[in-house]
Amino acid sequence: MQSTPSDIVRTRLRRWFAPIVDEPGWRSNLVDEQAERLLNWGMAQVEQTAVHSQRLPDEDANPLLEKDSMAVRLIMAGVNDLIGTIGKPPEFDLVDDTMTRVLKNLRWLTNQPLRPENLRRVSQFNQAREIEDRDAAFQYLLELIQTDAA
Repeated sequence: MQSTPSDIVRTRLRRWFAPIVDEPGWRSNLVDEQAERLLNWGMAQVEQTAVHSQRLPDEDANPLLEKDSMAVRLIMAGVNDLIGTIGKPPEFDLVDDTMTRVLKNLRWLTNQPLRPENLRRVSQFNQAREIEDRDAAFQYLLELIQTDAA
């Protein structure tokens, strides 16, 4: 029996996104609503890659899906880590280092330069972090990582 494109997308999404969901490091600092929104973002990213690669054989699609799912996992963990810094005394460059990793992984995921508004989102996150507004900080991070897939 021949697989349909939608079957291929579902199978690839399940294979490459399920390990992200099962890993605890992406949500330990998030409330349920934030975790759900971040999970939906991540799934949209991996699904976009699965859709774009649906006509490719597995041996050609798997490296693309592996790269993008790894980038998504790292971005999600970075968002979680950044939210975890709120309300804690700043450690030496921890926030900047984590933000740099998130931005580098975003570039890796999208294969594009960062958008001009990204610097504004970073600044907005830092301001929300300073006043310990976790909801606003999370919202700015979510806006920061938006791509054409989400």
